[in-house]
Amino acid sequence: MKKLGATLALALVAAAACGAGAAEVKDVYAEHGMVAAAHELAAKAGVEILQKGGNAIDAAVATALALNVVEFNASGIGGGGFMTFYSEKTKDVICLDYREQAPASATKDMFASEQAKKEKWSAYGGKSVGVPGWLKGMTYALENYGTMTFAQVAEPAIRLAEEGFVTDPAQKGFIQDHFETLNQFNEPGTLPFFDEVGLPIEGGTLLKQPALAKTFRLIAEKGIDVFYKGEIGEAICRAVERSGGKMTMEDLASYQMYVRKPVVGTYRGYRIYSVPPASSGGTHVVQLLNIMENYDVKNLGFKSAKKVHVFGEATKMMFADRSKYMADTAYAKVPLAGLQSKEYAKEEAGRITDAIVDKPEAGDPWKYDTAEKTSFLGGMGDERFSTSSFSVADQFGNVVTSTNTINFFMGSSVFVPEYGFLINDEMDDFASNPESVNAPEPGKRPLSCMSPTIVLDPEGRPFMSIGSPGATRIITAVAQCIMNAVDHGMTMDEAIEAARFHNQSGNEMRTENDRYDKALLDTLELMGYKISLQEPLYTGGAQGIMFNWNAKGTDKFLNGGADSRRLGAAVGF
Repeated sequence: MKKLGATLALALVAAAACGAGAAEVKDVYAEHGMVAAAHELAAKAGVEILQKGGNAIDAAVATALALNVVEFNASGIGGGGFMTFYSEKTKDVICLDYREQAPASATKDMFASEQAKKEKWSAYGGKSVGVPGWLKGMTYALENYGTMTFAQVAEPAIRLAEEGFVTDPAQKGFIQDHFETLNQFNEPGTLPFFDEVGLPIEGGTLLKQPALAKTFRLIAEKGIDVFYKGEIGEAICRAVERSGGKMTMEDLASYQMYVRKPVVGTYRGYRIYSVPPASSGGTHVVQLLNIMENYDVKNLGFKSAKKVHVFGEATKMMFADRSKYMADTAYAKVPLAGLQSKEYAKEEAGRITDAIVDKPEAGDPWKYDTAEKTSFLGGMGDERFSTSSFSVADQFGNVVTSTNTINFFMGSSVFVPEYGFLINDEMDDFASNPESVNAPEPGKRPLSCMSPTIVLDPEGRPFMSIGSPGATRIITAVAQCIMNAVDHGMTMDEAIEAARFHNQSGNEMRTENDRYDKALLDTLELMGYKISLQEPLYTGGAQGIMFNWNAKGTDKFLNGGADSRRLGAAVGF
């Protein structure tokens, strides 16, 4: 790769001599099992199931159910997601796709009008709601790979919903941000996270959610047909209709989740397993790591301005490809093999110079793909900060990482009062341009960046499970966490808490306002970057587990990390 100029090299020396701000690292270690999640109570729910003899899938479903209670604003039964699972018995990795999909009422031009844009139809209210897949995904995982019943794994979540939990001040902010739309689309007195005078509850409030507890009990008793073909589904359809949309029981009954082969790549001998479309995340995590593999990241050093520059340029090229080529593969041919090709990555790396490219042109991955070349108009919808990711490792050697969402914090702002949950606004992830291959169509799944990823070491053993929320920043967060561990030898929480960078276009280099290295940022400015300091939540909220095989059989075997950018916690035993 081309070398940095002499002036920049002198600046790098100055940068290396200066100190850095950093977040507190809180690694958690355990011998038998571990759960890292965006809320401590959810992590404890998963560990409770592990301690009762459940496996990683049992604990994953318990964790997801508990997150629906304690992080109701980010994920749950009204949404969807992806799960990546490593089976110690078979040594296989599989992915579950239970992403939301467009209802039959969807049309390509439904968000194209000026009225739709002005009134934000894709983001709030009934028109923004996709058919939820979360429950189908969770129950499929449990029935096919777990050992416990839904009633058993739901016990901790039901207890949290009935007895209540103490809310965090940050949750008031999430509610406050959507105060207007929550009032617009719901009847007064129906929202459990509003107080008796109709205001968002304060942090420190004991929040009970009896309707959600009833829902979980009902599913345990009657199965998922009560949701997809029965009374809960009917309530969802009513809620969507009263808030301006149209969803039918046929939409719910016809929903399918899919077992998919993971995207597979390598990075310096480590094998990367992540989710394929309808998420773009796994493909582009592999692509980004492939480009970075052409650089000696370890010797460049973590605080290297050249590393940040190269990563930024690689990120912009990756996103240019995502915008041009990525789509729901049920509706378009995508050059997946080409995007994951080492040869293509080497070609892309060769385009990187010292210059900051404003908007790089997409490359041509079709040259490295065996499929017939096609062309189409790409484009994406808007994505936000929300979503929740967690990781589980059990005492039997199985590993799960799962990312789930209702899209915006507070989803569509439409609440199902009889059953106590928010519904997603996943239709906002479609492109508003009706000419785009990513425009809404009945049954289509919007693109996602969710990237729950499992990494195996060169000996084929689990090395890391990692995932993050954060829309497009998910891809860069996951890639940077993997690089931090593999290239810089960081522990799990060090890799998660380290400052992250995101440069999707132009010369605007984004990083957090609470953990940056001033000298490094000064050097980047000297190179021509405009530094944009963001709230820490902007760059994601990763949760992960690493495996220390040299410490197998000791209480240092499992190393959990949980992101302080969210209310993350790792819990082990």
